[in-house]
Amino acid sequence: MPDEEIVTPETTNEPVTETVETPDVEPELDLDLTPEVDVEQLQATNKKLFERAKKAEAELKASKATPAQAKGSPQLDPVEAALLVNGMPEELLGELKAVAKVRGVSLLKAQSDPIYVAVKDKFEKDQKQKDASLPASRGSGATKVQKDFNTPNLTAEEHRAMFKSL
Repeated sequence: MPDEEIVTPETTNEPVTETVETPDVEPELDLDLTPEVDVEQLQATNKKLFERAKKAEAELKASKATPAQAKGSPQLDPVEAALLVNGMPEELLGELKAVAKVRGVSLLKAQSDPIYVAVKDKFEKDQKQKDASLPASRGSGATKVQKDFNTPNLTAEEHRAMFKSL
């Protein structure tokens, strides 16, 4: 605390100067800022990264060169397309493909396979049962009242209109 004045009741305001000396000590730090670099290892790493980049570029060019298919619509076999056009549901087509793949036969021959026939019968039975179930109610089911000559409180105009419609 340099140049501080300490006042005590016994003194008569004489400035007292106190100086504190701090020794100039520099801490010894090992500041070796040059890291040990293995040049051969860095070159090998760079070579690997360069090869990887080249490979990625080649794959990208190859993927752009091939015509891209729509993700939502895979290419259909002509036989599959014909079956779908003739009214075969997609669920049954999937089953037919599975049976044909397991048996190692074409889709047309797989249609006569007993396993597929059983699956098809079950599917059709379930569809009939689903279609036969009662639909949801669409209101009270009140019928519309038709007016005839015996309906009470008919106006003269309504009566004439009904007579003309006969």
